[in-house]
Amino acid sequence: MIKLISLKKDSNIKVDPQISYFLNPDFVYIPINAKILIQQNEKVTKEEFVTADLASPISGTAIGIKTMQEENINKKCLVIANDFRELSKNKKVKKRKITLNNIMDILIKNNEEKLLKKLQNQNKFDNIIISAINDEPYIFNNIYILKENIADLLSIIDELSMLYKSNNNYLIVKNNEANIINDCLNSIGTYPNIKLTLVNDEYLLEKEEFILKKLQIINEKNLYLDVNDLDTLCNYLLGKDNSTKLITISGDAILESKVIRTKKNVLLSDIIKKYIKIIDAKYDVIFNGLMSGCIIKDVDNFVITNNINSINIMKKKTFKVVDCINCGKCIEICPKNLNPLNKHNLEKCINCGLCSYVCPCYINLKKEVKINE
Repeated sequence: MIKLISLKKDSNIKVDPQISYFLNPDFVYIPINAKILIQQNEKVTKEEFVTADLASPISGTAIGIKTMQEENINKKCLVIANDFRELSKNKKVKKRKITLNNIMDILIKNNEEKLLKKLQNQNKFDNIIISAINDEPYIFNNIYILKENIADLLSIIDELSMLYKSNNNYLIVKNNEANIINDCLNSIGTYPNIKLTLVNDEYLLEKEEFILKKLQIINEKNLYLDVNDLDTLCNYLLGKDNSTKLITISGDAILESKVIRTKKNVLLSDIIKKYIKIIDAKYDVIFNGLMSGCIIKDVDNFVITNNINSINIMKKKTFKVVDCINCGKCIEICPKNLNPLNKHNLEKCINCGLCSYVCPCYINLKKEVKINE
């Protein structure tokens, strides 16, 4: 039986109900993971592949290569200066007929390996599960994506359910998200085959294995997508822009938390400079969650790549670490029944951070289990 808990949260951390937009950066920084396809000083169009695996989110000029920070790792990046014209060689794509062949073609063309792996080699799913949950404290991306595009997303779920002949289609939302629940109820009536499913605000339900256990559909053929995955697929099928992403910037060291739609591969420091007022002199900046994320080593050169979902700017806290008292709380709470101190079977660790969360001695057990920082 999985043990799920509700994390303690600071009720003073509120998020702006309106999305902010950072769509005109001076520069973008494309991590070089594969062959570079353009030359220095060459003009680039929006959504043109500039490396073998990544496209530019803007039009402009390739001005050189610079070492930046990608998830705390020094990485050479192709720097593109924005011409602010949003020029594109791609003809505006009309809505494509949703067939398996079209979906596969689109995903292959755009190097969407994660989605391709989930959708290919399958012509029927027993269940389709779409999650609008964000587990980590003070992250709101999935709910805001759903609010932005609820009509289109419900339509795509409906199309997928017919295409894959699924028996059940779940849209999962936390039961404390009153605004989006009302939006869903107002829109979902025309899709009787989609079930709005409400769950408690419990940590780990964002992860596929735990929500499947919650729904008791473990040993079936399931398609699990979060709304960000679904939104990406929806954009391709409907010919919409995929050069942006949502991130949440939140925390107790800033005046107001915000959800921001930003161009991909921009500098975090540029976004902070424009939108975020820091109100405490001593703070830590953490990417991808307080529970499972890491402190950013170099904020000035940190790039918002497609894998970055959130930034927490938190007042620096110091705890007196003492020797382990062998209370066993870390073992009791671990969803994989691991002992983070004996280092056995650590390949099973899912980096949830619960061991550190419950430790009364303030030992950074997450770091003991997996060296993330």
